[in-house]
Amino acid sequence: MRIKKKAAVAMSGGVDSSVAAAILQKRGFEVIGIFLKFWRDPKVKTEVENLCCSIEALTCARAVARKLRIPFYVLDFSKPFKKMVVDYYLKEYQSGRTPNPCVMCNKWIKFDLLLKKAFALGADYLATGHYARLWRTKLKSKNEKGKTTTKNLKLLSAKDQIKDQSYFLWTLTQEQLKHLLFPIGDYTKKQVRKMAQKWQLPTAQRADSQGICFIPDRNNPSFLARYLKKLKKEGPILDLKGKVLGKHCGLGFYTIGQRHGLGIFDTLPLYVLKLDVSKNALIVGREEDLYKDGLLANGTNWIEPKAKKNINKGDAINCQAKIRYGHKATGCRLSKLKSKNEKLKIVFQKPVRAITPGQSIVFYSADEVLGGGVIH
Repeated sequence: MRIKKKAAVAMSGGVDSSVAAAILQKRGFEVIGIFLKFWRDPKVKTEVENLCCSIEALTCARAVARKLRIPFYVLDFSKPFKKMVVDYYLKEYQSGRTPNPCVMCNKWIKFDLLLKKAFALGADYLATGHYARLWRTKLKSKNEKGKTTTKNLKLLSAKDQIKDQSYFLWTLTQEQLKHLLFPIGDYTKKQVRKMAQKWQLPTAQRADSQGICFIPDRNNPSFLARYLKKLKKEGPILDLKGKVLGKHCGLGFYTIGQRHGLGIFDTLPLYVLKLDVSKNALIVGREEDLYKDGLLANGTNWIEPKAKKNINKGDAINCQAKIRYGHKATGCRLSKLKSKNEKLKIVFQKPVRAITPGQSIVFYSADEVLGGGVIH
């Protein structure tokens, strides 16, 4: 009879997932490593690969597994990744929104398909190198037979607030959280590096990957131009009154809040306010025009049961919200609109800058993630 709990660790070849695997092994888990192969852009002729699943990354992950003497598996998720992450990314841009592919990768790939694969390999848990924490609490509830005890899981931001990745995890459910582990969430990046060095892990000095993994050269406009010809078509630059100020190079080259590279001049700086795909127009305005005191969100998911219950009852919630990764949380009030889409109305305590449709808005109560949604 197996006594040890078995944990499958998503190993990317980076120091974070390597240390996560080592920590669990030292805590007495039976550990297996899983490396995922994602989609590679066939239209790129260079040898540059997807950053988190390159040959180098695979070699590093395998070396760590060998060092820890754990089983190691390589799974080809290129097709579902293309369909669920890359195609979603392109579809959102085509609609004039700025998507967050990491959120969708976590939702559909890591914590859906990979979690199922982990179960198929006999694992009790799936662990990742995300900087986030889990807190398990016991709740007493009554049923027909009397009192029972159930567990409620709280998703918390990481100890290292600079590296905190809880923003990307708002789509998780209580059922998924039961089977997840975030071993490095209680450590700072500096501590993680030190542990890797102390345990002589091959990835101790490996640099962190940055940017969108399936765009390894970090040239998002070029990527969009390859797949969305519409977004590289020239069009008018308009002010808020509809006056033509110039010509843009293609909507794929711009983001909300952008100031430089517009190719137009005025007495005061101008900023991108909106990408109007229907008119192929770039809308610009002053710095103050970027600030809004509220927004609508859809596609919401609630991790914290009480928050979900209160919103569904029609009650308003006071909390904090982040409108992008790295953004400082801002106090706000949430309420549910009476509509078929079940949109949320968010009113901020003070105006926030450059609200971007398609990005995630994540709700917090102090360091606890309540849930999130997509900015409409």
